[in-house]
Amino acid sequence: MKKNNSGDITAKPQKRKRRFVILVILIALGIYVIVGFCNTGLETTHYVYRSSKLPKEFDGYKIVLISDLHHKNFGHNQSELIRKIKAAKPDMIVLTGDIVDENHTDMTSIENFIMGISRIAPAYYVNGNHELDKDAGYQYERLKALLQEYGITNLNNDTYEVKKKQESITLTGVSYCGENIVNKLTYADESKFNILLYHCSDAFGKISSYGYDIMLSGHAHGGIIRIPFVGGILGNNRDFFPKYAGGVYIENQCTLFSSRGLGDAEVPRFYNPPEVVVITLKSS
Repeated sequence: MKKNNSGDITAKPQKRKRRFVILVILIALGIYVIVGFCNTGLETTHYVYRSSKLPKEFDGYKIVLISDLHHKNFGHNQSELIRKIKAAKPDMIVLTGDIVDENHTDMTSIENFIMGISRIAPAYYVNGNHELDKDAGYQYERLKALLQEYGITNLNNDTYEVKKKQESITLTGVSYCGENIVNKLTYADESKFNILLYHCSDAFGKISSYGYDIMLSGHAHGGIIRIPFVGGILGNNRDFFPKYAGGVYIENQCTLFSSRGLGDAEVPRFYNPPEVVVITLKSS
């Protein structure tokens, strides 16, 4: 190192510069983390699905997918959530499980939600793993009563034909059954257009070869922690980089729409805002 006439080391400005760069990086990282945890506003995600199998009468048919509410409330008496769903002008609303769980006993937000969607469009429900938890008996029984009271179809292990004029599509629901899904699932009639409701998106690899055109799911909460341009990091089974965490996936001519869900997990959402999924079907 060289010294000037007063004996100061000329490397000091370089040290100050490095400290300044480090400070800027730390501030940027801090802002990135804060924004990630604060990015929790309710979003609407729109998809368009095209298929030559879709009957012409269902061209433009809109489905709203709701999953993993976990008793969470959006606005006074669920007003924000109901407004988002209503704005989509759906022909059908589907609920793919974990609407209630064993950790919450106040059913007010759930009743407001069920009552609200019943005034918008026909709705169909299948349960998730939390409804079947042994400690969620009261919540699940109350939910089933609300579904019946407000005319929501409980589609667990059942098939429903949705008609529009002279044409129809088939809607099948399967109750959450974990690894036993292959023992509960029947092959779809491939001469018809088939939609499957099943809570767990993780099972898509097993389900995709059963002839369904669309599978609607949730469960993975979008991977809980999401990194921009990377995707979900943490699965519900505490596995890393879950394959079907949130978004659209295609295998064996079956398309999965996996919702990031609405409620919270044990780990706070990070760059993973709750979502209402809107799917517009197009006959092409």
